[in-house]
Amino acid sequence: MAETYAEPELLRPKPHRRDAYVFLAPAMAILFVFFILPVFWILYVSVSEYEPVTATSQTVWLDNYREVVTSPAVWRSVLNTVYFGLVYVPLTLLLAGCAAWLFSRCIRSRPLLRAVFCAPIIVPVVAAALIWRAAYAPYSGSIDRLLYLVGYEHGAGWAGWLYEPYLAMPCIAVMCAWRDLGLFALLLLSAFGRIPKSTYELARLDGVSRWQMLTKITIPLCSGTLALCLIMLVINVQNVFQEIFVMTEDGGPANWTVNIPFLVYRYTYTHYDWGRAAALSTVLFAVTVIVILIQNRMLTRRLNWD
Repeated sequence: MAETYAEPELLRPKPHRRDAYVFLAPAMAILFVFFILPVFWILYVSVSEYEPVTATSQTVWLDNYREVVTSPAVWRSVLNTVYFGLVYVPLTLLLAGCAAWLFSRCIRSRPLLRAVFCAPIIVPVVAAALIWRAAYAPYSGSIDRLLYLVGYEHGAGWAGWLYEPYLAMPCIAVMCAWRDLGLFALLLLSAFGRIPKSTYELARLDGVSRWQMLTKITIPLCSGTLALCLIMLVINVQNVFQEIFVMTEDGGPANWTVNIPFLVYRYTYTHYDWGRAAALSTVLFAVTVIVILIQNRMLTRRLNWD
C-alpha cells in the first residue's frame, strides 16, 4: 500500500485586524471630529437660515444656493479670483523655474541663493503681507522710492499700488508668488536633478539649441513635477484670504480684490448670513474638486500615467 504524502500548508501570518483598528482609531477619530463633522455641519447650515447668536435655524432648502448663484457680488468675486490666478500661477511657475535653474548651476554662491529664495517660506503670511503693504505705500514705499531713483516719479493723483483698481490684485499676486517661490523652486530642482546629464551632452553634440533643449528635453522630462506644481497652485488660488485682508483691509479698492474666500468672510462676520456663507463655501469646495479632477484627468492622458 502506497503511502500518501500530504503537502504542508503554507505558513501565513494571521491578520491582526483588531490591532490595526486600535492603531487607526486615534487618527480616524481626529479625522471624523475635525473634518467629517464640520463638512456635514456646513451642509446643514447651507440649507437653513442659521442664527449664530441664538444657535437656532430654519430650513430654507436651496434658497441660499439660489441666492449665491444669482448674486452679482459672487460673480464679481469669481472674476477677481480668476484674475488673481491668471497672474499668480504663470508668474510663480516662471520664477520658480528660473530659480531652480540657478540652483542647478555649479556656482559658488548656490547655497546662499537657496537660502535667499527659500527664506519667504518660513515667514508668516501676516508678516509677509505687512512687509509688502509697506513696500507698496505711495511715495514713501520702497518700490516708489526705487522708481524715483531711476528717474520715474508718479503724478499728483497717484493713490498707490494697492488703491488702483487694475493693479491691486496683481500686486497681491506678486507678493504670493514671492512667498511660494522657494517651495516650487525646490520641487522643480528635484525634477531637474533626475534628468541624466548625458542627455544634454548628446543633445549638444547633435547641435541642439538651448531653446530646443528646454522645450524638447527639460519640460517633457519634468512634466510630472510640473503637473503637481500646477495642481498645488490651483489650490493656493482658492485659499488666498489673509493676504487680501492684511493688505487691503476691506477688499478695496471698490471690491476689486474681493475673491471668493474674502466674500465668505464678509457673509459670515459682516452680514452674519451664515447660511449664504456655508452655501458659497460648499459651491467653492465642489468647484475646486471638479477642476482638480478634470485637470488630473487631462494630465493623466497627456503624461500617460495610466
